[in-house]
Amino acid sequence: MAGDASIKDQNGSLSGRTVAEIEQLISGRNLVSGDRLPTVQELSNRIGVSLSVVREAIATLKARGILSTRQGAGIFVSTPKPSESLGSVFGDLSQVSSVVEALELRLAVEVEAAGLAAARHSMAQESRIFEAFSGIQKAMDEHQTGEAEDFRFHIAIAEATNNRRFVDFLVQLGNAMIPRSKLGTLPATKEEQAAYLMQLQKEHQAIVAAIVAKNPEAAREAMRFHLSQSRDRYHEIIRSQRMFSEA
Repeated sequence: MAGDASIKDQNGSLSGRTVAEIEQLISGRNLVSGDRLPTVQELSNRIGVSLSVVREAIATLKARGILSTRQGAGIFVSTPKPSESLGSVFGDLSQVSSVVEALELRLAVEVEAAGLAAARHSMAQESRIFEAFSGIQKAMDEHQTGEAEDFRFHIAIAEATNNRRFVDFLVQLGNAMIPRSKLGTLPATKEEQAAYLMQLQKEHQAIVAAIVAKNPEAAREAMRFHLSQSRDRYHEIIRSQRMFSEA
């Protein structure tokens, strides 16, 4: 029945987002094989999904060889970092050129996702986008890079398309999504870093405003600008590296 299919799609979307959140947690904390993750209850509270959704995500990651569980001991990382994902296609994400390639692919997909989110989102999905946006701001206020929160923001927009393939794509892209701290590309001083993150948040705000206004073209343009700016920032890093190597 249509209603059953809708529930199944929603659960699949939540499970996919939870898989992505756990992968981001592993990456963000630099967890390696043998390190223990938070409990199912703690993950449920952190991500904002039910215990059953967390268990489903853990089962997916166990099937991929990323996690293992030990009776009475908890959940553990099985491999140094997630590898069976589209993100691995881009190779070494410490290389700026790989990140630029990932951003070009994201431009091809997320611009349309923003437009569809503006046209199709529900009030509940709009609330999740706001929550993710606020999460980035909270991280900034606490002088954090906000990478996990940034990832959650883009996943929330993908969910608002009501086409779970967009979520699947971003989940598969994984750590290639928000790699700035791994590249060491954040500005050197706290003041410069704050200004950089504030600019990112202004770009996010424009995306949110267009989606809330149900303006697909404005949403596409805001997302295009945001990802293009990110791509251009990394292009500038490449140019600087070349100039330095030739000096």
